[in-house]
Amino acid sequence: MIRPTHILLLVAILVMAVGFVFNSGPRVEPQPDVSELIADDNGHGPEVKAADLEEVLLPLLGSGPLQIHLEYLGDANYQSPVYGGNLKGKVLDAYGKPLAFARIEIVGGPQDTNFVIADKNGEYQMPGLLPGMHIFRINSATSAEIIRMQYVARDTTRDWLIGQAISVTFEVRNHNNKVLEHADVRSDFGLRQATTNEQGIVVLHGIPSGGRVVIDVFADEHVSTRYELNLYAANTTDVIKLAPLEKGGRIAGRIKSWPGGDVPTISIVPRTADSRSGMTVWEKFQDVRVTNDGYFSFDDLPTNQLLDIRVNHAQGICDPRGRAITAGKQSPMRCDFIVRLSKAKVSGRVVDENGSVVAGAEVELLAASPLKVLSAIYPSIGSERLSARLPMPSQLRRTARTNKRGEFDIALGDHIQGTGRLLLNVDKKGMVSAQHVIKTVGSMLEVTLREQRGGASLLLSRRLDGVLPPCEWPALPASANATGEHARELLEGFYRLHILRDGKTILREDKYWISGETKIVL
Repeated sequence: MIRPTHILLLVAILVMAVGFVFNSGPRVEPQPDVSELIADDNGHGPEVKAADLEEVLLPLLGSGPLQIHLEYLGDANYQSPVYGGNLKGKVLDAYGKPLAFARIEIVGGPQDTNFVIADKNGEYQMPGLLPGMHIFRINSATSAEIIRMQYVARDTTRDWLIGQAISVTFEVRNHNNKVLEHADVRSDFGLRQATTNEQGIVVLHGIPSGGRVVIDVFADEHVSTRYELNLYAANTTDVIKLAPLEKGGRIAGRIKSWPGGDVPTISIVPRTADSRSGMTVWEKFQDVRVTNDGYFSFDDLPTNQLLDIRVNHAQGICDPRGRAITAGKQSPMRCDFIVRLSKAKVSGRVVDENGSVVAGAEVELLAASPLKVLSAIYPSIGSERLSARLPMPSQLRRTARTNKRGEFDIALGDHIQGTGRLLLNVDKKGMVSAQHVIKTVGSMLEVTLREQRGGASLLLSRRLDGVLPPCEWPALPASANATGEHARELLEGFYRLHILRDGKTILREDKYWISGETKIVL
């Protein structure tokens, strides 16, 4: 029989065992009320605080000043023509020391007046160039001015040396190898020039010494000839005897009719590279206007090369499209053309945000693939051996202005099928520029320009109030000005922005919007 005392003892033992089990396990914290985790009426959950992080000022790449390149694009649809050439190098003085902040500018051709400014180490970069032969003007505040020619490919390096001024004596001979009087001799595309005496001798003073100095010789009835010579004080003590000139040939003809407007222009480019000791001064035969009656003639051309002659007129199509001929030796080789009115046009109307017409807007029609256009017109374009500067036919760029009704009309002329699209740019002072890509012709476009929202500016700064390196602005829109880290008087719109330091990219944006005071923290 179980006694009551035994039952009480068993209950006490059981209570002690249960207490041991619960008190010997891990401690479990009480869970929060589920209602505390439910979002409030506005959909916001509880505030969760992140761990405190300390911002660190990372060093900028490279050394020296920042170089900021700004190119105004306009609206968001902007596209640039396709350019595949790049040129870089240094500008040096007579002792091989860098010429800080030297200016390198293109002279003539499709990219006339494009320029860059070298940095304090004399280094420069010119991206976005058309592949082909260009002419460059180079100078600085502490040096003379020189002009050189250079073929630009996808990635080309050229250092420019502006040495000490020297005097150089030349002897010029005619096609019979006899000394030639009254020949015009020029260095640096005419920056220095003189005429030969009766012994065929000429002295050019003040030529900056250097490599591949351009020397041109012009003489009646002889091919206009160019030489690239390495001229230094050590190798110019004696008379430099230039190769005998060749007897020149002639081309003549007439454009019998053309649509109204400006008279047509003619450009000649060789089909093959020069095979002579010198080069022909081809730019003498580029973009030459015919007379008011349509007549033209060219003297002093080489007679041993096939030449491509093309007629350009903004509103017409030439018939024939072009001629491939050789210059006549005794009498001029004749070629005649007719320019017919082009029926293919790009037309449109420009209005503002309120639908009101915009008169006097500048309209520009560009070839999106200019090298395709040039190669279709001139088969030799693209050859590295071609010494002719790139020509500027009307197919690359046509312009117009809107009339009082805001309308414009641009004839396509002889734009060649298969050479790419066209880019229509519209610009008006005080308004954001706009662009349309032209895929088909014949339809009426309506272009809307909106007002500028006041003068814009761009300010650069450093994180955590750090010290920003000195700033240089090699490429800045013409209407703007910059001091230190601040560029002012910018047009509102999209820009192509490239910030470099010591040749290394810090920031690059192909479409960067600037309005009001825009600040970039590096």
